[in-house]
Amino acid sequence: MMPWDLGVLLVLAVVPPYFELRRRGSPTRVYVIHMAMFVGLLVAGLMTEGELSLALLMGAVLVRSGTVPVHVWVTDLFKNCSFGTALLVVTPITGMYAAMRLVLPAQPPEWVLQGIGGVSLLTAVYAAGMSVVQTDARRFFAFLFLSHASLVLVGLELHTTISLTGALALWGSVIVSLGGFGLTLRAIEARFGRLSLSEFRGLYAASPSLAVCFLLTGLASVGFPGMSGFVAAELLVDGAVVASPVVGLVVLVAAALNGVAVLRAYFALFTGDRYTPRVPLGITVRERGAVLALTVLIFAGGFFPQTYIESRHQAAEMTLEDRSAEKPAVAPAHP
Repeated sequence: MMPWDLGVLLVLAVVPPYFELRRRGSPTRVYVIHMAMFVGLLVAGLMTEGELSLALLMGAVLVRSGTVPVHVWVTDLFKNCSFGTALLVVTPITGMYAAMRLVLPAQPPEWVLQGIGGVSLLTAVYAAGMSVVQTDARRFFAFLFLSHASLVLVGLELHTTISLTGALALWGSVIVSLGGFGLTLRAIEARFGRLSLSEFRGLYAASPSLAVCFLLTGLASVGFPGMSGFVAAELLVDGAVVASPVVGLVVLVAAALNGVAVLRAYFALFTGDRYTPRVPLGITVRERGAVLALTVLIFAGGFFPQTYIESRHQAAEMTLEDRSAEKPAVAPAHP
């Protein structure tokens, strides 16, 4: 796909959420401002050349990925849009795809990759800390997603085979696990309305299957052993520690805070005084099918990760080889 073809698709992807916000009578100002910034940076980057082009494209990637300080549109979207539409917009982590197709192939200088990595690392820790203290379930999920998306982008800056393999593997794992986590939250919302995490609701007795799915997908997203995100998170951490012990420590702090946030949300929603519903709240046949499919994917990726990790490793090696091949050769020194 040519850069302009991809650019057109990236621009078109921001249009449907705007019309849904309008249809629901929700405010659109925050979303429009940020998406206009994204489109402007993207178009300007595609129209220019050299380091200026890469700097503009880097800015577009950071806006689309919701990095600090341009992350407000993500929380605003989850607040004002339907949960399903918000999931479709953010869960694929489109900013990562744009970076892989538009920034990395152009052989960016070190300062571009370090800029992406530094801002993403800050966002990963900030968003993880914010997810721990949220009292609204949608805002909690939005910040949890922002932290994971930023961790994926951190692997690009390290530009080693291990770190890039971990980033690519974590990308796929986050789409599955956080996608399932969001669907579980949406299913709970369909029964109880907008959810608050400020009190213990005791919903386990009313819907134990959803409680299990909530915990399963949440733990998978933070890299619990035996699940799809475990190997990917280990690769990313190993690559970060090799590149810089400080970066590795920050990545571990962000991952630990995300784990705390997931467990806190689980205890707030499903433990405490038993909730006695007036209508049946058990899991439906369609939801059961989705839960089983997610469970298979999560545990298959955890116990049999070889094929997937090998394909991500090959993609990382090819990406780094292409970058090395395009770098100008250094003339040998004359005696």
